Amino acid sequence: MILFAYAGNMDTDKFSKNVPSAKKIGVGKLPGYSFIFNTTAEDESSKANVVPSFEPDAMVWGVLIDIADDEKDKFFNPDPTTNDLTLENVNILDEHDNIYPAVVFIAKPHAENTHLLPYDWYQQKILKLAGEAGLPENYIKQVALLPAKSDPDEQRAAKRRKNL
Repeated sequence: MILFAYAGNMDTDKFSKNVPSAKKIGVGKLPGYSFIFNTTAEDESSKANVVPSFEPDAMVWGVLIDIADDEKDKFFNPDPTTNDLTLENVNILDEHDNIYPAVVFIAKPHAENTHLLPYDWYQQKILKLAGEAGLPENYIKQVALLPAKSDPDEQRAAKRRKNL
């Protein structure tokens, strides 16, 4: 199976610690979707999500990761009572417009919000990973322009920034 990874899952080194078969194929884009921070997190912030969009130029960039089918349970918990995400089938285009059937994490409707912002350290992490992955500069700048907030837990924020 191929996973289209965006946000924190673009860290393929960390991802492969839990999913040993995970191998980066390359950079890809998901047309017809927008990147947004609207998934409710336990820490009173928002996490990344992708949502369908009717904007003609809507596109989410990320990383294509090849994963052995028998390792799906190492990164996805299908239990509807404990998981706020679903895996949806999508078609991803690579940098040469080759099509890859893939799956992508999308927040379930009950987990979405319109009132929370991501913490700035989380946004910085995503920007760092996007740069390391080789995503287009224009796209990275768009994500950088999305609003974020300071984390009121200074110890958590310092720890997260140190890991950047």
